[in-house]
Amino acid sequence: MTRIRNRAALAAVPLAAAALAIGAASASANSYQWGDNGSGACNAWQSALNPSQAGVELGTYCMQSVTGWITINGGATQEQAISCANNDSASGLSWSVDGQAYVNAGPWYALAVINASDTNPGDDSVSAPVGWQTGNGGDADLSSETWGGMDYSGSNSSDVYGSAGAAVTNWGGNGGWQTALACKNGQGNFTQTQGRRTGPSSQRFAFPSVQVAKASAPRARDRTIDSADKKKGRAFLAREYALTKNVTRTDTRTCPAGLVRRGKLAYTVQEFPANNKFSWKNRSLVDVKMTNKGKNAGSVKMTLKRAKNPTVVQFQMRCGKR
Repeated sequence: MTRIRNRAALAAVPLAAAALAIGAASASANSYQWGDNGSGACNAWQSALNPSQAGVELGTYCMQSVTGWITINGGATQEQAISCANNDSASGLSWSVDGQAYVNAGPWYALAVINASDTNPGDDSVSAPVGWQTGNGGDADLSSETWGGMDYSGSNSSDVYGSAGAAVTNWGGNGGWQTALACKNGQGNFTQTQGRRTGPSSQRFAFPSVQVAKASAPRARDRTIDSADKKKGRAFLAREYALTKNVTRTDTRTCPAGLVRRGKLAYTVQEFPANNKFSWKNRSLVDVKMTNKGKNAGSVKMTLKRAKNPTVVQFQMRCGKR
């Protein structure tokens, strides 16, 4: 796990470190936009577009896509790419809803986004609502950071899953965190009037009845979460690997044509306990070695040493212009 910020580095400048620590403590928390098992991300999207939609049954227009528990050490900054594909049947929708009542009006392929111009004309920025929380089985004390990866809108009409991500810094001890992304279905296309979103389209849909999913661990599996911006000449490559104990896996990622590797290679360890609870004592232990390959590629070698739960490593690489 990449340590971007650590206590030793901060201690090198005592006065600055003290001021920084105070600021971080005031901004840290145990959750952000989380709500009930990550549904706060969907509420943020629906409230921003139309406050009257904030209380609509989960799954009517939006479903949160929830990750597993991500191990984080004290003093570390981490980023996690999230795909709306976490809500597909193979991964197990039950992990995202965890016993919540919901309308099964999926699939939820497309990324739910908030356009700043809806409330602030002239502002062309776009944000993807995400939420996160820390686990009780550790002493993590997190603050949100700017997601440095890229967002991919996805498409309900083309059955292509969208993706985005979250970033946090842990100012406390070791622990775990998980994050959720707001994803919308085909009914979640809101009409825009006079510069602001006012509600869903007038087309009528027959929604299925409300269901309650059983909380159970999804099947951990491989997944690629890549996004690229050809105009700006950059890309964010993330791939997840489902690991088996004492089995070594290797892989090499290569930047799109014309781009080279930028920054450091990074990874996260993500696990899926059946009871949806994080435990530092029972965390998965993985031996991960990352190696730069030339100017435009990077490799990873992973061996799962210990695991109580299904375990996935997410390997990340950034690419940019030469």
